[in-house]
Amino acid sequence: MKLTVEQSTLQELIETTKNAVAAKPTDVILGNLLITASAERKLTAIGTNLNLSIESTIEASIENAGSAALPAKLLVDTVSNLKGQLTIEVNNRTCVIHHSTGKCRIQGGNPEEFPSLPESSNAIIITIPCKKLQAAMDATLYCSSSDETKLVLTGVNFQFHNTSWQAATTDGHRLALVSGSLDTGYPTPIEFTVPAKSLVELNKILAQTAENSTCDILIEEKTVRFVLANAKITSRLLEGDYPHINNLIPKSFAHKFTLERKAFEMSLKRIAHFTERKQKIVKIVWEVSNGQATLFTEASDIGDAVDSLLMKPYSSSTVDINIGLNIQYLQEALRHILTDEVIIQCNNSLQPVVICPVGGLLNQLSLIMPVEIKQEFSSIPTNSKQTQENDTDKFSESSEPKGIQEKEEHRAQSPELPDLTNAQEIEEQSPPGEEALNDTATEPETPTLNTSSKSRKRNQKPVAAV
Repeated sequence: MKLTVEQSTLQELIETTKNAVAAKPTDVILGNLLITASAERKLTAIGTNLNLSIESTIEASIENAGSAALPAKLLVDTVSNLKGQLTIEVNNRTCVIHHSTGKCRIQGGNPEEFPSLPESSNAIIITIPCKKLQAAMDATLYCSSSDETKLVLTGVNFQFHNTSWQAATTDGHRLALVSGSLDTGYPTPIEFTVPAKSLVELNKILAQTAENSTCDILIEEKTVRFVLANAKITSRLLEGDYPHINNLIPKSFAHKFTLERKAFEMSLKRIAHFTERKQKIVKIVWEVSNGQATLFTEASDIGDAVDSLLMKPYSSSTVDINIGLNIQYLQEALRHILTDEVIIQCNNSLQPVVICPVGGLLNQLSLIMPVEIKQEFSSIPTNSKQTQENDTDKFSESSEPKGIQEKEEHRAQSPELPDLTNAQEIEEQSPPGEEALNDTATEPETPTLNTSSKSRKRNQKPVAAV
C-alpha cells in the first residue's frame, strides 16, 4: 500500500476513529486502527472496542491500494507531530511515513485479524437532520444514569411513531426529553435504547457536520448504525424495557413562571456555595403577587445565602408556592438550555417541576423531582426590599435562622421517580408522579428503575466478533 495525504487531513481521520479504541483493549488487535486505501482514492480508518465502532473516510492520492492494522495511540502521537504532505508505504505489516524532514517506521499487526463490522440487512432506515440530532444529544445526554447495575438507564431512549420522534434519558431522580417531527411517517412504533457512551462520540462528529446535512439511522435487532457523509458509527443496543417516562410528566400545571435563563443561572451560582455538602438543596419561594422568586441556601458549618430575581407568572393561581430542589440538578438543566428565557411549571411542593425553553430548535423539557423540606420557609425574606434591609441583621446573628436549627429532625428528603416498567400501574396513577412523592427515599442517589441481571448479561453482546 502506498499513498500521499496531507498531515492535517490524516490527523483528523485517525483522531475521530481512535475514540472507539479502548484504553486497555481485551485483545492486541483491538488496540489498532484498520487503515484501508482503495482504488477510488478513498482512505478509510476503523476503530472498535466490540461495543462501539467508528469508521471515517477521507480523500487521498492512492498509488497502491491495500490495508494495514496500526497501533492507534502510536499512530496518533506520531502524525500529530508531523507537518505538510506525508507519503505512507506499507510492506509486510511495516508502515513507513515519509515527511519533510525525515521518516518514521511503525510495526503493525495483521489486518486480517481485525474484527469485521456486521452488514446491515433488513434494517429500518430513519433520516434526521444532523443539527436536530445534535441538539437532542446536547439536551439529554447529561441526564443518563452512570449506574451500571441498571444498564438500560445508561442510554438514550429513542421512539419513532408516525411523523413524530423523541429522545429521553433519566437517572431515577430527573429526566430530560426532546421531541420533533419527521418528514416520513412510521405507522409502526419504533423504540430502541443506545448507550450514552456511544452517543457522546456521535455528538463529537455531529458538531463538525455541515448545517444542512442529514444522518441516516439504520436500526437492526441488536445494533444501530448512524451514517453521516464521511463517517459511520455502529453501536450495540441496550436490551430491556425502558421506563414509561411520558407518564411521569403532569398533563396540566397550576403554576407557570417565565424567567431569564442567565439571570436564574447567576442567582444559583451566587448561592450554590452555601448548600449542605450531601443534600445540595436550594429552597425557592415563588412569590406570585410580587412577581419575584427568592432563593435560599444554608449550610450549618458555613452560613447561608439569599438571592432573588424577577419572574413573570402565567397562571390563574395567585397563591405563592415553596419548593425545594437539588441545586446541581437545576443548574445542569439550565446549562443545557440555549434560549434566553425558560418556563418553570409546577403544581405543588411535592410534584415534579418541569423546565422548558421559550422557543428552540426542538420541543425540550427537563423534569426534576422536588425535595420534601420538613420545615417552614419563614426565615426567607418575601421581597427584595426586605432582603436588602435585613441582610446586615441576618448575617450578624449568632443563632441559626428560624426553622433550621434542628438539623437532624428537619433533614430534607429527595423522592425518586416511580418504577415505570409496568404500564398498567402507570395508567392508574393520578396525578402522574404522586405515588413516588408520597414515598420519599433516604438515599437520593439510588434510582428505583430496575433491569434484571439476565438482561444486563445480554446487553454485553459485541457489535463485531473477532
